[in-house]
Amino acid sequence: MLRFIHCADLHFDRPFEGLHSVASKTKELPRENEQVLANIVKLAIDKKVDFLLFAGDTFHQNRPTLKTQQQFFQQMEQLNKENIPVYMIFGNHDYYEEERYWFDFPTNVHLFKEEKVQTISGQTNAGERYFISGFSYLSPQISQKKVNEFPIKQTDYHIGMYHGDMSSEYFAPFQLQEMKNKNYDYWALGHIHVPTILSEEAAIIYAGTPQGHTQKEESTGVNYVMIDQGQVNWQIEDVSAVKWEQKEISLAGISQQKAVLDRIIETFQISERKLVKLRLKDTGLLPTNWLQEKEILELLDYVNDYLDKYQFKQLVYQVDVVEELAAEKIVLPADKKLLEQLLATYQQIDKYNETINELVSYPLATQAISMEQLQEETFKQIQEKLESEFSWRKLDGIKES
Repeated sequence: MLRFIHCADLHFDRPFEGLHSVASKTKELPRENEQVLANIVKLAIDKKVDFLLFAGDTFHQNRPTLKTQQQFFQQMEQLNKENIPVYMIFGNHDYYEEERYWFDFPTNVHLFKEEKVQTISGQTNAGERYFISGFSYLSPQISQKKVNEFPIKQTDYHIGMYHGDMSSEYFAPFQLQEMKNKNYDYWALGHIHVPTILSEEAAIIYAGTPQGHTQKEESTGVNYVMIDQGQVNWQIEDVSAVKWEQKEISLAGISQQKAVLDRIIETFQISERKLVKLRLKDTGLLPTNWLQEKEILELLDYVNDYLDKYQFKQLVYQVDVVEELAAEKIVLPADKKLLEQLLATYQQIDKYNETINELVSYPLATQAISMEQLQEETFKQIQEKLESEFSWRKLDGIKES
């Protein structure tokens, strides 16, 4: 059996993006990248894998800082002590230039240093032989197809490493069938940050990024792969240090801003390392312009100060109000007391009978449905229609009686 970890698009030195509104509270976030790499190394050691693959864009840029390189090489040395080899190709972000590195790569790290496809052989501790074929970017783009340079499967275990995109002419374009024709056991793909299976049968897979650095990168992980007698199985392992989350909060029934704060706070029950976007919906009872643009930052500060005070690890970075479309509802200069008065008026039996007088004159109508049931259904539908088509909102400056 062959066991390995497929990691891609680590972007080890990439900053977290979209957090400008809470910039003063994000000073510790760069350390999360270090934790992600430590989690990957720990997983490899715990699973006792035969090797670890980095399928391109391990670094976010092709000139990593000295500190970044030192941190990365220290973790690779941990694998070296456990006799776990590492195979590494370079992508369009971290394209390979040897002179950019301050240190020698540890002896267990095997680099693909050319755009020409190379094949490196290895042997597991159990004595099983494997081949790994791959190429690296030497510039930010590769326009030519590379699949045809890969050899046909040559041994019991043959893995392909490929950083590219089927739909782009700038990042080593390929066709799925061309990969299938090589008969490899597994294709470890990089470049697409969302975990994506291009072929389950042929095991052609983007592992995605291990750590999301933008709010669009919610699904993350690395693949732990097992190959036994031609059968390939894999599972996604979560190694992220912090997650992105969208939290929808209903403000139904709330008409005062103070209650909004209470509703937001009460949604946080468990401390989790997350970057949170709040989406506030069902705001129909609140006054017009109840949350102005300048107040959003104040709301962010209040919520984050509360979370910090009570040792919650979440950080709220954005607040959106989900407004109902103006075309869908007519805003009335009155609160729901008017709605209640209207319904009460037409629930009076004389008013109701006057309204349906023509209908009850038909015998077939009274046979089809009881008048009590008709009245109940009628008022239910009227109430639903009035609430769905009108916004019952107390306007600013109008006091309740």
